[in-house]
Amino acid sequence: MSKLGNTTKVTLSVPTAEHIELVASRVRLCDREDMEGLRPHTSIIDVIMGDVKLSRFVYALYLDGVPHSVLGVIPGRIDGVGIPWLVGTTDVDENPLPFARISLSVLELMQTDFPVLETFVCARNRKSTLWHRWCGFKFDPEKIMLGRDYYYRASRNIGTINKKREGI
Repeated sequence: MSKLGNTTKVTLSVPTAEHIELVASRVRLCDREDMEGLRPHTSIIDVIMGDVKLSRFVYALYLDGVPHSVLGVIPGRIDGVGIPWLVGTTDVDENPLPFARISLSVLELMQTDFPVLETFVCARNRKSTLWHRWCGFKFDPEKIMLGRDYYYRASRNIGTINKKREGI
């Protein structure tokens, strides 16, 4: 259950550089560990800004004007395939419901340009694994080593409906 009051305003908007830096400075532990595992000698802000530069579009989730996550989609090597990415602050762990609710709409927005979303999900990152499954991503059964950790390849096709999300 969300700890937010009824007057909390949830918005999605294009972030400023300062907002991206704020998210990077307050990144949640599971996202930090993912980034450090893939790029051990790169700062968190440099990893995020690298993804921002490659992305077709980038958004931030705001609660009462404060950025709580930054996300985007990078065009894949095949037309119609996008690589989504997301970085959340510790506030996302404290108040996951608004984040979960808007996530599905954002994925559907991404899929207007990219009917197929493909990504790799760290097998150690339980929060990310659960979120991707909840959003309708299908996981390959085999894990592959990327950096220091094992990852699942996960994909979501346009029009995916996840029965578990009804009522949210």
